[in-house]
Amino acid sequence: MPLNYRRNYKTMMLKRRIITISVVATLFLLISGTIIYIKYGKQNNSRHSSGADDRVAVEDTETGNTSTDGDGTHSGGVGRADTDKLGLALKRPLTHIYTIGIAKMPTPDVNLEYTRSTQAVDDSYFEDALFIGDSRTEGFMMYSSLQNIHAYCSKGLSITKIYEDEIVTLEDGRTVTVMDALREQHYNKIYIMFGVNELGWPFDDLFEEQYAKVVYDIKQLQPDALIYVENIIPISAERSASDEIYNNTNVYRFNAIIEKICRDQNVIYLDVASALADESGALPPGASVDGIHCNGEYCDKWLDYLKKNTYTVSAVKVGGADGNIPERTDTPETDPTEDPNASDPLNGEESSGSEMDTSETTSKAPVSE
Repeated sequence: MPLNYRRNYKTMMLKRRIITISVVATLFLLISGTIIYIKYGKQNNSRHSSGADDRVAVEDTETGNTSTDGDGTHSGGVGRADTDKLGLALKRPLTHIYTIGIAKMPTPDVNLEYTRSTQAVDDSYFEDALFIGDSRTEGFMMYSSLQNIHAYCSKGLSITKIYEDEIVTLEDGRTVTVMDALREQHYNKIYIMFGVNELGWPFDDLFEEQYAKVVYDIKQLQPDALIYVENIIPISAERSASDEIYNNTNVYRFNAIIEKICRDQNVIYLDVASALADESGALPPGASVDGIHCNGEYCDKWLDYLKKNTYTVSAVKVGGADGNIPERTDTPETDPTEDPNASDPLNGEESSGSEMDTSETTSKAPVSE
């Protein structure tokens, strides 16, 4: 019987195609499996083997939370600049979504009591001051009446970028980060304002942790400076109602966190928002073009608030409790000769009485109400 060459050829080709497809499919599966293993297997191993250790390492090497100096004493005391542990933003593995706990900054070993002056200061008070902040502070520098003042600020600067962005030009021409500049230049007063660029952060505890680190590190680098922390100025009602990030719900929530940080770190909390907000708690329509940044008129209102809310250190207490600053719960005695409608000086408002004392001592770190 003669051979059927055509049928044999078709059978042979079919077998070749099957073998080729099988080889290609096998190679595809092997390559895909290898890629998946490299991408996810190593991440899981890294997270399981070093996740907790990474957190401890961050706290030990960057913030000094749990480490001690060679003499057995904590390095986080007020008045000491343990600068080898400063200068980096907090870092975590990118695959780790941070939802639990807060890496606490060490509370002060020295608690300060502050006295608020009831006399408004003039522009000369700010000659030895430094303002640190984002584009809002940058606008304040441009549009307020202050002259020849120092500022480390830029658009987009945040509580993480303060460690990374080289925005400060020193006298020798070098451009460095804010934290590096603070190692070389010293001031008697420092005003800090952050928060508007962080309103989109999803985790409140991460915001608290990083902001507390900023305050703590600045205190270590500038141990003799009086630290003022300004809260977040509100957003206009129109902008707040239409923006998922820049809205006053986020502003109010983050301001509560900033107030707590000031109590924990024993620094001065300034309620600038109260001086600029309208009856609804929003930035008035005529205060800003974009609903976020203050115009010249409201920058002067901002400055007026700062002039009426200045402090000096009246007492230094070493040791004691855990350093947390309790809320002021005592009610100041009222002089029957004073105007009953006069504002409490601790509220950060000007007293309407006919006579004022030159100063009033607060209970530890002052917090505007």
